Amino acid sequence: MIKNYTFNLIKKKDLKNVLKIRNQKNVRKASFKKKKISIKEHNYWFKKKEKISFFHHYVLIHNKKFIGVGYGENFKKDKKSCLWGFYINSKLKTDIKYGSIIKFLLFEKLFSLNQISYIKCQVLQNYEWIMDWHIRWGHKLESYNKKKKYYNLVLSKKRWKEIRKKIYKTNI
Repeated sequence: MIKNYTFNLIKKKDLKNVLKIRNQKNVRKASFKKKKISIKEHNYWFKKKEKISFFHHYVLIHNKKFIGVGYGENFKKDKKSCLWGFYINSKLKTDIKYGSIIKFLLFEKLFSLNQISYIKCQVLQNYEWIMDWHIRWGHKLESYNKKKKYYNLVLSKKRWKEIRKKIYKTNI
């Protein structure tokens, strides 16, 4: 169990740290948008996101260190779904599995919303190990986009509840 952490909505004061992590080479390499993002572009993105009613971008801070971001966006009302993703500081040297911590906390936040029954993610080809990790967390392969070369994965709220029970059973 980790102590001394927060997982809260991104605030303007977090933007500099978010951008530092987002612009790390390893993070950009695994992202759809590979170019470095300027502070001006980042501030514009934040202002736009703040106005959207479905704004679920969270920052994980542990022992006052900025660890990473988990987010849900692109809400589809008719499908009761959103797209999720996360990224962490690739320069951290630790035994703590921060990626798993962010996933768990993010899934809890997103599935606590009444309007969400499914969360989806996209994994670039050549990152099949990430896809396998998501599948171990309950996701199902939904499709493959041949043109853009990425996998679409989906996790239902019902399946998440089953996975969550197993997590709690294992850690008691």
